[in-house]
Amino acid sequence: MSDLKVSTDGGIARISFDRPSVLNALSPSLLSDLIEACSDLAKNDSVRVIVFEGAGKCFSAGADLPAFLALLTSADADEVADLGRRATNAIAELPQITVAGIRGHCVGGGLVLAGACDIRIAADDARFVIPELDAGIPLGWGGMEHLIRLVGETLAADLVLSCRPFGSEEALRGGLISRIVSVDRLDEELATLVATIARKPLSVLRATKQQLTAIRAGTFNAREDAGALLAALKDPEAQTLGQQYLMERLHKR
Repeated sequence: MSDLKVSTDGGIARISFDRPSVLNALSPSLLSDLIEACSDLAKNDSVRVIVFEGAGKCFSAGADLPAFLALLTSADADEVADLGRRATNAIAELPQITVAGIRGHCVGGGLVLAGACDIRIAADDARFVIPELDAGIPLGWGGMEHLIRLVGETLAADLVLSCRPFGSEEALRGGLISRIVSVDRLDEELATLVATIARKPLSVLRATKQQLTAIRAGTFNAREDAGALLAALKDPEAQTLGQQYLMERLHKR
């Protein structure tokens, strides 16, 4: 996985698109490696949070079109054309909480992959654009569905059809990201956020991720919340944290 760096430490995994010389453009081989990495991490119960980021000064310049075009005339064209959707779904279906840390360019397919994460925070130098229609192709990889879920149909249509660039302030107003930090503090902010999440009980994190996934799929049933609550009350890790929380609250009175 030379173009994709994967590391784990203390319940946190990091996946980095590592092609800085081409602004982390997403090649077919990188996407294949990403699908495999997500499959492996999905089975790893020691990992509670997964961070997605780009090496160097940007998140990703989107699909590596020359690399894709070279393969889209082969006998495997359908499979190659579907790699982006499979990679996006691999991220969206992870049982762990997923966080995208975005700096610099976040273009097309890169934005789609970030949109499949649970949380996105961006540096103040982040620059977003969905240029597919200007390149003569429709937005793929399931990107339209994720974008509409995040920012709504009207803004999504504007961004996709105009192909206009937009910055982190508009991304925040539109609901694409949850916070903006200065570029020199992005790594620190990411580290603090994911460490905070990773300290939560595993069973509660998994239940929360299941809620998010069900809501996105339109299958959420609030009656299942009672079962999740009762399961947490029987979980030793959740019990310990709950007792600590109550003691701290009592001391503050």
